Amino acid sequence: MEYSIVVLAAGYSHRFGGDKRLASIQGEPMLLRTLQTALAAASTLENTQVQVVIRARDPVIANGLSKMPVQVLHAPVWPVGIGASLASCVEQIQRQGANPKAVLVCLGDMPFVEPETIVALLQAVREDRICVPVCAGTRGYPIAIGRRYLTALSRLRRTGVEKVLRIYSDAVYDVEVPDPAINCDINRPDDFHAAVRQDLFGKIFASRDTAQGESQPSPLE
Repeated sequence: MEYSIVVLAAGYSHRFGGDKRLASIQGEPMLLRTLQTALAAASTLENTQVQVVIRARDPVIANGLSKMPVQVLHAPVWPVGIGASLASCVEQIQRQGANPKAVLVCLGDMPFVEPETIVALLQAVREDRICVPVCAGTRGYPIAIGRRYLTALSRLRRTGVEKVLRIYSDAVYDVEVPDPAINCDINRPDDFHAAVRQDLFGKIFASRDTAQGESQPSPLE
């Protein structure tokens, strides 16, 4: 395996008020849309596999993914979070004997990221480099992390990817992309309603956790 595209989808959507993974985006579940983007990107790269991390006990989602060409992995029962999910995923991949050149971390609640953004990040990443997308001066997701830092990912538990970025800040490389969706995850119903509206440039994206008109902080800050 040259590259691993990991879609994290083990959360409980507390702020959304329901299972946002199943929320309809243009007639399709949100998680399915995110996975389709990951698969579209993987199809243009050699020896690239898509993994999706879901809850430890998640039969409805697991059954829904059974016919997709993705590897379904389960997060630990506790703790549940980005760090624990990602650490578990890296450990499972390595136990299978895989040693990808890079792991690209996607969030399951960001269904509007363009496949070209994923491809650009994986083309820019190196074994000793961490690539972060930047649009309009703001960093976002997904993030491509080179092989040298996979051990650090496997040690994450109650913290997120941001800790790895802080520790290895000298290795972080910004990749400019024309994709505002890198800053748009869907946490609350208001985010969802904003996400299905197009802006003046025809891009679909959700607002972050700020009032309308305020500057949007990077999810990596």
